This record gives sequence, C-alpha cells and structure tokens, in this order.
Amino acid sequence: MSSIKDLKLAQKAAAEHQRVISELNTLVKDIERCEKTMTSLKAELESANTKYPGPRTTREDVEYLSALLDCAKKKLAWEKQIGSLQKRTPDVLQQMTGFLNDAKNSPDETTRTRMLQCLESVQAAMERLQKVTPQ
Repeated sequence: MSSIKDLKLAQKAAAEHQRVISELNTLVKDIERCEKTMTSLKAELESANTKYPGPRTTREDVEYLSALLDCAKKKLAWEKQIGSLQKRTPDVLQQMTGFLNDAKNSPDETTRTRMLQCLESVQAAMERLQKVTPQ
C-alpha cells in the first residue's frame, strides 16, 4: 500500500507533467507567432519594394527608407522572440525527458500520449517556421 508521502509525490509529479504539457503548448503558440510575424514582415517588405520601384524622388526615398526601418524594427523583435524560444525549449524538453525516465513517478499512458502530441506539434510548427525564415 502506498504511503501518504508517496501519494503526495505522485500528485506533485502529475502536476509537473501537466505544467510541462502546458509549456510545450505555449512553445507551439510562440513558434506560430514567430511564423506569422515573419510572413507579415515579408509581405510588408514586398509591398515597400513594389510601392517604391526604380528611380525615386527624395520624398519617395525617405518613405521607402522609413518602410525599411519599420521592417528592420519588426525583424529585431522577431529575433528577440526566437532567442527566447531557443533558451526555453531545451529546458522544457529536458524536464519532459526526466519525467519520462522517472521510474517512480512516470506519467501515465494518457499523459505520455499528450506529451508526444505536444512534441509533434512543436516539430510541425518548427518546420513551418523554417519554411518562412530567411536563410
């Protein structure tokens, strides 16, 4: 029979499992946000290049450069988002691996399945992001 201490540890582990699943879902949303930002940024840059083609007047040059500056600011914000993702992701994955390898309080089959689904969602979101990210 399990002791109260064992039950409390199991409850704590289950709560941690749910927290990791939640963090994985948050990563997916953040990756998707980065993807949308880059897609929007590309469209804005294309629009600026189309709106201000070839020889331009000084006024048009200023407007074009202002549009480019706006794009550059958005790209800096995007790079900051990517940097944050790159810092957070390994920690979350390491925690999940630790839970999966925990012999005493490993996640039940439903939780394992949810973790796998979250990982697949992260992978799919990363693949979509790589398609829109400039090389």
